[in-house]
Amino acid sequence: MSEEMRRATGRQTFEEILGLPAGDPATPLMVAAQDFVFAEVWNRPGLDRRSRRWITLASVAAAGSPTAIHAYALAGLASGDLTMPELREFTLQFAIFQGFPKAVEVERILDEIARAQEDQLL
Repeated sequence: MSEEMRRATGRQTFEEILGLPAGDPATPLMVAAQDFVFAEVWNRPGLDRRSRRWITLASVAAAGSPTAIHAYALAGLASGDLTMPELREFTLQFAIFQGFPKAVEVERILDEIARAQEDQLL
C-alpha cells in the first residue's frame, strides 16, 4: 500500500471507528496510530469490526485508560456495534478476570456516557 493510500485508509478508518474527525496527526505517536493501527490492524481480515471493538475495549480497560475506555465505548454505541446492556454485561465479565477496581472505573465511565445520552434526549 502506498504511503498516500495508507494515510487515507488510516484517516477513514479512524473516523469510522471512533466517530471523530481524524485531522492531521501532529506527533509520531498519532502518525503511527493512523498509519498502522487504523490503516492496517483494524482492516485486517479474520475479525469483524464488532469483534475488534470488544478486544480493544477489553484491552484499554485492562490498561486502565479512562480516555480510551470512554472513546471506544462511546464510539461502539454510536456505531450500533455495541449496546449499553452488552457493555454492562462486559463490565461484570471484565471484573472477574481483571478485578473489581478496574471494572468500577469502566462502570463509572458507562454511567457518565448514559447520563450524557439521557441529557441529549431531554
